[in-house]
Amino acid sequence: MIALKNEAFKSSYRKHKTAKQLSENHISTIANELANANIQDDKVSNLKSAFSFIKTHTTLSSDKRFLEDLIAEIDSELNSFMNTHKYIDALGQFYIEFLKYANNDKGLGIVLTPPHITELFADLAKVNKDSIVLDTTCGTGGFLISSLKRMVDDAKGKSQPEIEKIKSTQLIGIEFQDDIYALAITNMIIHGDGKSNIHQGDCFELVDELNIEPKPTVGLLNPPYKAEKDDRYELEYVLNNLAYLDKNATCIAIVPMSSAIAQSGGLYELKSRLLKNHTLEAVMSMPEDLFHNSKAGTVTCIMIFTAHIPHMTSGKKTWFGYWRDDGFVKKKNLGRVDYNNTWAGIKKQWVESYSNRETTPGYSLMREVTPKDEWCIEAYLETDYSTVDEITFKEYVKHYLTYKILNTPEGEHENSS
Repeated sequence: MIALKNEAFKSSYRKHKTAKQLSENHISTIANELANANIQDDKVSNLKSAFSFIKTHTTLSSDKRFLEDLIAEIDSELNSFMNTHKYIDALGQFYIEFLKYANNDKGLGIVLTPPHITELFADLAKVNKDSIVLDTTCGTGGFLISSLKRMVDDAKGKSQPEIEKIKSTQLIGIEFQDDIYALAITNMIIHGDGKSNIHQGDCFELVDELNIEPKPTVGLLNPPYKAEKDDRYELEYVLNNLAYLDKNATCIAIVPMSSAIAQSGGLYELKSRLLKNHTLEAVMSMPEDLFHNSKAGTVTCIMIFTAHIPHMTSGKKTWFGYWRDDGFVKKKNLGRVDYNNTWAGIKKQWVESYSNRETTPGYSLMREVTPKDEWCIEAYLETDYSTVDEITFKEYVKHYLTYKILNTPEGEHENSS
């Protein structure tokens, strides 16, 4: 898809005599497009390595007709789709499918964010033409693409140089893994935007090195989910993202529910650090099957913070929302989709209820919390027991026990016994 941005390649790729010539020209064209995107030379070299399989893959390097037909199909099907749906993270969806068949996303802790949730984040953060958006675990760039859409929409009527400034300076991403970084760069090049501000490296090591100025006003992230004992906790990534942000900036993260309900151990210490330095504005419980296409099987919540304004001394209440139903349903061969076209209305209701801090019995409430408390609405909802029969009660008890087992942080099972 990068090579097809080059008109010379697009018009001549069928004219090569051998598959080897075509594959070599393919790689050199990608390298030229990356260089033209103002990406640093060392990053171009790394990206060329990521795409070098084209020259060594048995079929791609030997079957000229197959490679030609593949390029033609990508041009006619994928490029056509992305021209029509400009601000959709299509590459992210392709990667999800690849991981599903490769059967290895659980081991990597990779949980790519569904597009309707990346759009929700941009709406909750009220991203606009003046925002500077940072994703410190950017994956394929889904949050940045959704933010870009809002920024460009808000900038309508502005001059082209002003819009280009948004694209080139106000979208910042960091990605650690080589192959996913290559996808993020590809994604932004395909969208024609922001590629020079996608950085490869460890977000914890780059805090001082990048020295981003002016500081970002919005931080969005879906951090790697802890899969092994030595992996970092998700809340460490949230603290890291907040460290990059300007004072009063908004940070929104989607994390495992275990991060919110921890009352001891490492997660409790991280919750304490968060409230000592930042304000917890809201926590929303998300649909249990939101990440059905990942083998991580994680129940999640959204946390919203205001950066560098201490919560623990403010006495401020936090808004909690019960957002378990986004209207999406699972359909065979389609995955989890907005089959009944209800998402637009649900999203509007969610965003308005949070923005206005509405309190609705059974769905939202305000509560003052400390690190020791469970940061989830389920802990504070009142139940009308007159409507509960024995069968329903037993089902909910089983459901709750399963939920607690799956979401209790490692090491706390023993402490609670």
